[in-house]
Amino acid sequence: MKAAVLHAPGDLRYEDYPVPVPKETDVILRVRAAGNCGSDLQRIMVKGTYHFPCIPGHEFSGEIVEIGSKVKSFNVGDAVTAAPLIPCRCCRWCQVGEYNLCESYDYLGSRSDGAFAEYVKVPAENLFRIPEGVDFEEAANTDPICVALHGIRRSGGINPGDTVVILGAGPIGMYACQWAKILGASKVIAVDVIPKKLEICHDLGVDATINAIEEDVVSRCREETDGGADLVMETAGTLATQQQSLLIPRKRGRVVSIGRSYKDVLLPDKVYTQIFRRELIIYGSVNSNFVENGNEWKISLIFLARGLIKVKPLISHRLPLSEAGEMFRKMYEKKIYYNKIIFQP
Repeated sequence: MKAAVLHAPGDLRYEDYPVPVPKETDVILRVRAAGNCGSDLQRIMVKGTYHFPCIPGHEFSGEIVEIGSKVKSFNVGDAVTAAPLIPCRCCRWCQVGEYNLCESYDYLGSRSDGAFAEYVKVPAENLFRIPEGVDFEEAANTDPICVALHGIRRSGGINPGDTVVILGAGPIGMYACQWAKILGASKVIAVDVIPKKLEICHDLGVDATINAIEEDVVSRCREETDGGADLVMETAGTLATQQQSLLIPRKRGRVVSIGRSYKDVLLPDKVYTQIFRRELIIYGSVNSNFVENGNEWKISLIFLARGLIKVKPLISHRLPLSEAGEMFRKMYEKKIYYNKIIFQP
């Protein structure tokens, strides 16, 4: 098969690669759509994967072309998407259904070969059928939709009437904006530095947008929320947004940290002291969960099928997989505007 194969940081080659062979509990998917994630850029251009060569890509959808001998719940031809985290199902966290906190997990696209390829091997237990009315592009976005939902649920959820500030209007931020409106927030404010992304947020129904280059984010957010937001979601992973996330909430407001900075975070005393002076509640949020009780993947696919979560406005590029290497180079060098990119093997 053809695949975009990472041989070293910055060395992503479109080349021939062996077609994966399923174990008895696996399936093989023909990849129909694969999306980029912010972590892919760091993984491909800076950090590398856990071994080389390795195929990146963990946001995807496709159709089953082969099944292992013990797979009974899926058939060849089924249209599916898949959770990329493969839990050990043995550790203390897996035993209570918190797969995203697994202590010995595998992961498609970094620890095992992922979906920037014509075919990908996936454990059948990680699969979800794509509902009628949801296409492959939309289904390939299920992972970031789930990450946004998981962040909101980690924070205790949204109460009707809550004011919510989303710092960072990348795909996860845009999906968080949509979830916040769906779940009853009275006002949702999106903050970013790229006007085009703020335009998309406006079109998706947020109540206010703030360009962080043109305005004082903290004072504007406090003004818009009558003194402080009930919930602040930090999705950008920059020092500026990490500091803002502690200055925007009301007293006993909630902050959920989703974005990763990839470098040390130094907080001035006047920022850090807001945690105890305002008695802030701070949550971490990583990945998403797909256990039966409150399965974020099933929930997200239902809302996609109902048309309540919008994906199409986020897609900035549709490209053949052969252009992946050049595209990631342009992204890393900040030579282009991009949002969600769909690679079509």
